[in-house]
Amino acid sequence: MTGEGPYERRSVLARIPVRVWVGLVILIGVIVFVVQNRQSTEIHMLLVSVVAPLWVTLTGAVVAGLLVGLLLVPSIRRRRHR
Repeated sequence: MTGEGPYERRSVLARIPVRVWVGLVILIGVIVFVVQNRQSTEIHMLLVSVVAPLWVTLTGAVVAGLLVGLLLVPSIRRRRHR
């Protein structure tokens, strides 16, 4: 006997943490999203018009939403502790 237990003989894939698998799935989803949304679109905001790929526009909207969320979270936490 070599002294190896059942957990020491796991395959290489089984040793990869779940967070890495989740990250890979998200990365594949992002790549598919970019490939499928490459057409240009015109965006109007107030007096400015810009032509940009749809994926850039949607990514910008998501980033703006995340920033607003991050800016609002501290004020919500402060209100709860009062």
